[in-house]
Amino acid sequence: MIKLDDPIWETFLGGYKTAYNASVRLQELENGSDDFSEIWEEFWNELHHKGDVDIASYATVPHLVRICVKREILDWNAFALIAVIEKCRLSGENPTVPDWLKGDYQSSIRLFAEFAAKNFSKEWPKELTQAALSVMAFAKGCSNTGKMLIEVSDDEMSEALGKFFG
Repeated sequence: MIKLDDPIWETFLGGYKTAYNASVRLQELENGSDDFSEIWEEFWNELHHKGDVDIASYATVPHLVRICVKREILDWNAFALIAVIEKCRLSGENPTVPDWLKGDYQSSIRLFAEFAAKNFSKEWPKELTQAALSVMAFAKGCSNTGKMLIEVSDDEMSEALGKFFG
């Protein structure tokens, strides 16, 4: 895993296909920032745009997982963002994860799924459940299930279930 102070972060492209250095916000999160709203807003804006992701998006995933697990952050934004990045990666319209990052990227998704499972007994909103289940599905190779869970709202699933299964 590349270090957060490595200058290579400045060369990575984000969802807008422009340079985005996610390491600054990752360091804030790691150092105990509790102002999650600004961090999540920036990550959502910069790491993914209309289905586009890039190396900054992929490089952020292992660190985001590591930090959330270490700080025990169970936040919908983290799970949903990682699920969206993975969904976009699988679309075939974005760059592949570079070889130097592939192992850390894939193992971090599995680790995040395990983190969710270990915290299953805690109270959390259904949106977090759906995002965590999406990460779990991706971690287990069930990409269609992962895509469905992150793309379709609970209300839309209820409507589809009613339509197809009465």
